[in-house]
Amino acid sequence: MMDVKPFALGLTGGIAAGKSEVQRILQQQGIPVLDTDKVAHQVILPGESAYRKIIGHFGREILQDDGHISRKRLGEIVFTDAVERKVLNAMVHPEVGKRWRDWLAAQTGSLAVVSIPLLYECGLQNHFNGTLCVWAPEALMLERLLTRGLTESQAKQRIQSQWPVDRKRTASTWSILNDGSLEDLNMKVLDWLHQFLSNSR
Repeated sequence: MMDVKPFALGLTGGIAAGKSEVQRILQQQGIPVLDTDKVAHQVILPGESAYRKIIGHFGREILQDDGHISRKRLGEIVFTDAVERKVLNAMVHPEVGKRWRDWLAAQTGSLAVVSIPLLYECGLQNHFNGTLCVWAPEALMLERLLTRGLTESQAKQRIQSQWPVDRKRTASTWSILNDGSLEDLNMKVLDWLHQFLSNSR
Protein backbone atom coordinates (compact mmCIF):
# COMPACT_ATOMS: atom_id res chain seq x y z
CA MET A 1 0.00 0.00 0.00
CA MET A 2 1.38 3.42 -0.97
CA ASP A 3 1.94 6.07 1.68
CA VAL A 4 -0.48 8.95 1.24
CA LYS A 5 1.38 12.22 1.56
CA PRO A 6 -0.25 14.83 3.78
CA PHE A 7 -1.64 18.12 2.49
CA ALA A 8 1.37 20.46 2.75
CA LEU A 9 0.23 23.79 4.16
CA GLY A 10 2.42 26.88 4.17
CA LEU A 11 1.56 29.07 7.17
CA THR A 12 2.53 32.72 6.93
CA GLY A 13 1.39 36.18 7.94
CA GLY A 14 2.51 39.61 9.05
CA ILE A 15 5.00 40.11 11.86
CA ALA A 16 3.17 40.10 15.23
CA ALA A 17 0.00 38.89 13.48
CA GLY A 18 -0.25 35.73 15.60
CA LYS A 19 1.48 32.92 13.66
CA SER A 20 2.99 31.47 16.84
CA GLU A 21 -0.41 31.23 18.51
CA VAL A 22 -1.91 29.57 15.42
CA GLN A 23 0.98 27.06 15.41
CA ARG A 24 0.33 26.30 19.09
CA ILE A 25 -3.40 25.78 18.52
CA LEU A 26 -2.79 23.45 15.55
CA GLN A 27 -0.20 21.45 17.50
CA GLN A 28 -2.65 21.06 20.38
CA GLN A 29 -4.98 19.41 17.85
CA GLY A 30 -2.25 16.92 16.90
CA ILE A 31 -1.26 18.63 13.65
CA PRO A 32 2.51 18.46 12.96
CA VAL A 33 3.96 21.97 12.58
CA LEU A 34 7.53 22.99 11.76
CA ASP A 35 8.48 26.56 12.74
CA THR A 36 11.19 27.73 10.33
CA ASP A 37 12.03 30.63 12.67
CA LYS A 38 13.28 28.02 15.15
CA VAL A 39 15.13 26.19 12.37
CA ALA A 40 16.78 29.50 11.41
CA HIS A 41 17.98 29.88 15.01
CA GLN A 42 19.47 26.36 14.87
CA VAL A 43 21.40 26.90 11.61
CA ILE A 44 23.26 29.94 13.02
CA LEU A 45 24.57 28.09 16.09
CA PRO A 46 28.36 27.72 16.49
CA GLY A 47 29.67 24.90 14.32
CA GLU A 48 27.02 25.30 11.62
CA SER A 49 28.12 26.37 8.13
CA ALA A 50 25.80 29.42 8.16
CA TYR A 51 27.43 30.56 11.44
CA ARG A 52 30.85 30.65 9.81
CA LYS A 53 29.54 32.55 6.76
CA ILE A 54 27.74 35.12 8.92
CA ILE A 55 30.81 35.81 11.10
CA GLY A 56 32.97 36.00 7.97
CA HIS A 57 30.74 38.71 6.51
CA PHE A 58 29.40 40.69 9.49
CA GLY A 59 32.44 40.35 11.77
CA ARG A 60 32.92 39.19 15.34
CA GLU A 61 31.23 42.33 16.71
CA ILE A 62 27.87 40.53 16.40
CA LEU A 63 28.95 37.77 18.82
CA GLN A 64 27.86 37.48 22.44
CA ASP A 65 30.40 36.67 25.16
CA ASP A 66 29.54 32.96 24.85
CA GLY A 67 30.38 32.92 21.12
CA HIS A 68 26.77 32.73 19.95
CA ILE A 69 25.48 35.24 17.41
CA SER A 70 23.53 38.08 18.99
CA ARG A 71 20.30 38.10 17.01
CA LYS A 72 19.60 41.56 18.46
CA ARG A 73 22.85 43.04 17.06
CA LEU A 74 22.41 41.25 13.75
CA GLY A 75 18.82 42.47 13.54
CA GLU A 76 19.91 46.07 14.10
CA ILE A 77 22.14 45.75 11.01
CA VAL A 78 19.85 43.89 8.61
CA PHE A 79 16.57 45.66 9.39
CA THR A 80 18.14 49.03 8.52
CA ASP A 81 19.91 47.82 5.38
CA ALA A 82 18.05 45.88 2.68
CA VAL A 83 21.30 44.83 0.97
CA GLU A 84 22.72 43.32 4.15
CA ARG A 85 19.37 41.61 4.79
CA LYS A 86 19.62 39.92 1.37
CA VAL A 87 23.18 38.83 2.16
CA LEU A 88 22.06 37.27 5.45
CA ASN A 89 19.06 35.56 3.83
CA ALA A 90 21.31 34.05 1.15
CA MET A 91 23.43 32.50 3.91
CA VAL A 92 20.58 31.18 6.06
CA HIS A 93 17.64 30.36 3.76
CA PRO A 94 19.19 27.50 1.72
CA GLU A 95 20.00 25.50 4.88
CA VAL A 96 16.60 26.25 6.42
CA GLY A 97 14.94 25.23 3.13
CA LYS A 98 16.76 21.90 3.06
CA ARG A 99 15.64 21.12 6.61
CA TRP A 100 11.97 21.94 6.16
CA ARG A 101 11.81 19.99 2.88
CA ASP A 102 13.36 16.95 4.57
CA TRP A 103 10.89 17.30 7.47
CA LEU A 104 7.91 17.62 5.13
CA ALA A 105 8.97 14.57 3.12
CA ALA A 106 8.95 12.48 6.31
CA GLN A 107 5.42 13.46 7.42
CA THR A 108 2.33 11.27 7.26
CA GLY A 109 -1.30 11.98 8.09
CA SER A 110 -3.81 14.33 6.51
CA LEU A 111 -2.11 17.69 7.13
CA ALA A 112 1.45 18.95 7.75
CA VAL A 113 2.20 22.62 8.35
CA VAL A 114 5.40 24.56 7.69
CA SER A 115 5.42 28.07 9.18
CA ILE A 116 7.46 30.46 6.99
CA PRO A 117 7.20 34.20 7.78
CA LEU A 118 8.75 35.16 4.40
CA LEU A 119 6.89 32.51 2.37
CA TYR A 120 5.87 34.91 -0.42
CA GLU A 121 8.91 37.16 -0.21
CA CYS A 122 11.06 34.08 -0.94
CA GLY A 123 8.70 32.76 -3.66
CA LEU A 124 8.09 29.45 -1.83
CA GLN A 125 4.30 29.28 -2.14
CA ASN A 126 4.40 26.79 -5.03
CA HIS A 127 6.08 24.20 -2.79
CA PHE A 128 2.78 23.84 -0.91
CA ASN A 129 -0.68 22.49 -1.68
CA GLY A 130 -2.17 25.62 -0.09
CA THR A 131 -1.34 28.60 2.11
CA LEU A 132 -2.87 30.07 5.25
CA CYS A 133 -2.21 33.70 6.19
CA VAL A 134 -2.67 34.99 9.74
CA TRP A 135 -3.16 38.73 9.61
CA ALA A 136 -4.01 41.81 11.61
CA PRO A 137 -4.36 45.49 10.70
CA GLU A 138 -0.95 47.17 10.44
CA ALA A 139 -1.71 49.56 13.32
CA LEU A 140 -2.38 46.57 15.59
CA MET A 141 0.81 44.79 14.44
CA LEU A 142 2.75 47.97 15.29
CA GLU A 143 1.09 48.18 18.71
CA ARG A 144 2.03 44.54 19.47
CA LEU A 145 5.65 45.07 18.38
CA LEU A 146 5.96 48.08 20.71
CA THR A 147 4.96 45.85 23.64
CA ARG A 148 7.93 43.61 22.74
CA GLY A 149 10.36 46.39 23.56
CA LEU A 150 11.00 47.73 20.05
CA THR A 151 11.02 51.43 19.33
CA GLU A 152 8.42 52.73 16.89
CA SER A 153 11.15 53.17 14.26
CA GLN A 154 12.42 49.58 14.74
CA ALA A 155 8.87 48.19 14.64
CA LYS A 156 8.06 50.04 11.40
CA GLN A 157 11.32 48.82 9.82
CA ARG A 158 10.36 45.21 10.58
CA ILE A 159 6.85 45.63 9.19
CA GLN A 160 8.18 47.33 6.04
CA SER A 161 10.77 44.57 5.49
CA GLN A 162 7.89 42.21 4.58
CA TRP A 163 5.17 42.25 1.95
CA PRO A 164 2.17 44.38 3.02
CA VAL A 165 -0.14 42.10 5.00
CA ASP A 166 -3.07 42.75 2.62
CA ARG A 167 -0.95 41.47 -0.27
CA LYS A 168 -0.11 38.28 1.66
CA ARG A 169 -3.72 37.79 2.66
CA THR A 170 -5.12 38.11 -0.85
CA ALA A 171 -2.40 35.80 -2.26
CA SER A 172 -3.23 33.03 0.23
CA THR A 173 -5.65 30.14 -0.11
CA TRP A 174 -7.14 30.93 3.32
CA SER A 175 -6.74 33.75 5.81
CA ILE A 176 -7.53 34.24 9.48
CA LEU A 177 -7.96 37.71 10.99
CA ASN A 178 -6.41 38.00 14.46
CA ASP A 179 -7.66 41.29 15.87
CA GLY A 180 -9.33 40.08 19.06
CA SER A 181 -8.68 37.90 22.08
CA LEU A 182 -6.75 34.60 22.17
CA GLU A 183 -10.07 32.83 22.75
CA ASP A 184 -11.43 34.44 19.58
CA LEU A 185 -8.35 33.33 17.60
CA ASN A 186 -8.60 29.82 19.04
CA MET A 187 -12.20 29.55 17.87
CA LYS A 188 -11.35 30.82 14.37
CA VAL A 189 -8.46 28.36 13.97
CA LEU A 190 -10.54 25.41 15.20
CA ASP A 191 -13.37 26.41 12.82
CA TRP A 192 -10.90 26.58 9.92
CA LEU A 193 -9.36 23.21 10.86
CA HIS A 194 -12.77 21.54 11.17
CA GLN A 195 -13.81 22.80 7.72
CA PHE A 196 -10.47 21.80 6.21
CA LEU A 197 -10.57 18.25 7.60
CA SER A 198 -14.25 17.83 6.64
CA ASN A 199 -13.56 18.90 3.06
CA SER A 200 -10.47 16.71 2.72
CA ARG A 201 -12.25 13.48 3.65
